[in-house]
Amino acid sequence: MDEKTPRITRRDFVRGTSSLLGGMAAASLAGGARLPAAPPEEARLPLAVLGRTGARVSRLGVGCAPFGHKEVSVEDVRKVLLRALELGVNYLDTAPNYGDAERGFSEEKMGPTIKEVRDRVFLVSKSEEPTYEGTWKVLRQSLKRLQTDRLDLVHLHNFGNEERFGDLELVLGEKGALGALREAKKQGVIRFIGASGHLHPSRFHAVLDTGEIDVLMNAVNFVVRHTYDFEHKVWSRARRQGLGLVAMKVLGGSGPKGFRMPAERYEEALRYALSVEGVTLAVVGVKDVAELERAARTVAAFRPLSPEEAHALAKQGLELSGTPEWKAAYGEPLT
Repeated sequence: MDEKTPRITRRDFVRGTSSLLGGMAAASLAGGARLPAAPPEEARLPLAVLGRTGARVSRLGVGCAPFGHKEVSVEDVRKVLLRALELGVNYLDTAPNYGDAERGFSEEKMGPTIKEVRDRVFLVSKSEEPTYEGTWKVLRQSLKRLQTDRLDLVHLHNFGNEERFGDLELVLGEKGALGALREAKKQGVIRFIGASGHLHPSRFHAVLDTGEIDVLMNAVNFVVRHTYDFEHKVWSRARRQGLGLVAMKVLGGSGPKGFRMPAERYEEALRYALSVEGVTLAVVGVKDVAELERAARTVAAFRPLSPEEAHALAKQGLELSGTPEWKAAYGEPLT
């Protein structure tokens, strides 16, 4: 770091954050509430090792973007997070831009509960700032909102977006986002560095070239395997490097196009993502306990696709991939 960038410690971010003992089954909370006890062994979701990070995480991750919706309250978020722990789900994925000042930010709604359960979750956030200073600003903001002094993983958010991360020499250099994340990792503010993305798979080879990315999270489902195809274009190389691989958009997505999986393909969509070679977990966005429980039941009952099932699903995915709503579902380029 240069003289203009003072060393930033955890204490600079959050003071007086109390933490719970790791592995604690239950602890007293304000108002007499208690943390959920660990579920019975037969009800626990399976865990897997997140690539070379060595971290053991649940095969289902809670996608926290819906927490930024106006109708989702802080108490609603608390119920989802505590129920997730009851079910053995420890992977939480959020970002600074999930929500807004009017609707409330996902990170802010999560903060009161995260403060209580911090040592029991694998906490993930993101940054879409290309510069060193901008990335540190976002990190400070996320830590404050989440009421913690550390993050387990921070992604370069949608790295395939050239408008956001156009100058690769800057972004991946000492004065760019990767330089900031490298320093944050050195200081213990974050544990691991990742890159997420929905489009432009070939751009991800630039971050793989650095050797400093621990985890990739990409749009992977049985439809876009025929278009973006991160599975073959990027993940085959990432596996050789030992990276942790996280599937997102496994149920399609939401937005103006409304590209969603056919309702009857819910289970198969999750099974496809979890059957991809080397994948550790699938992140599914949930806004309430019912959606969480459905995803958890499906993942707990996971079995790999049979060759016949895989063939039938690939055929349907190919047909859907050519429709207007799916043709470039997450933007261009597809390559």
